[in-house]
Amino acid sequence: MVVIESNNRHAAASRKSLEFLKELSASLDGWDLSSEKEGVKLYTKSLAGSTINVVRGDTIIKTDKYTPRDVATVATQPGCRKIWDEKFDQSEVKEMFTPFESLFWVKLKAPWPVSPRDFTGISLRDMNDDVCYVSMSSVEDPTVPPVSGCVRGNLIISGWKIYKTEGGIGITYITQVDMAGSIPSSFLKSIHLQVPLCAGKVADYVTSYGCPPYTVEATATYVRETFDHSKRELTIELTGEGQVTWKINSQMYPNGVKISGAEAEITDDKVTVKVSGPATVKINKA
Repeated sequence: MVVIESNNRHAAASRKSLEFLKELSASLDGWDLSSEKEGVKLYTKSLAGSTINVVRGDTIIKTDKYTPRDVATVATQPGCRKIWDEKFDQSEVKEMFTPFESLFWVKLKAPWPVSPRDFTGISLRDMNDDVCYVSMSSVEDPTVPPVSGCVRGNLIISGWKIYKTEGGIGITYITQVDMAGSIPSSFLKSIHLQVPLCAGKVADYVTSYGCPPYTVEATATYVRETFDHSKRELTIELTGEGQVTWKINSQMYPNGVKISGAEAEITDDKVTVKVSGPATVKINKA
């Protein structure tokens, strides 16, 4: 993982979660295969000292058309998640410490009369050509107080391992979550069954749409970014002096892209902008 100087006050927690995710996803030792559905193998694992099982979903995109980073972008971009996760309601990046680590808030839907659940967590991405890890876990932070009408859950560990494998790209999604509060057992069971299936939903999105632009190099400072799936529009708020380069996916942008908000250099599959001070950059369909 490329180490970037960071002011992340939750750095110790995020790095601990990343190492735990790598440990859990390293093999299938200790995992029990519970079922296979929609092309996804579903596993559970019990951990000593915990009454909450870890759940896991594994699938493979059988094509060499995509890279692990393409798929990881779809798995982590909230604008994509609105499409592939039916329980997702809304989320907000509260603070970006680097382009690869952030403090986030997320709200999940729940059927009446169950109260919606929300989570405050830290996310860390370890992105390489052959394998990408994205870890998420709950933290307490004074900038994200309790939200009226929501029950705050505890994301013990959640994350993705997306990797090159024989015949395509492997996707592993792992999560262990305490939904907190009073919750019907039937709803809890449905969550434990549906969550691992997200691996297959991400695969479906990628094969249907490709992936949004993603950062490959940045010397300017990220403030936040949002992606609008319907418009295929990525909006990035930057500050400081420097440049940012994004990778552009030709399936999502078959006719190329146009850039607003900063002077840009566009090559076949990359866009680079230079900024000096605050700037809002938008990447849209050409």
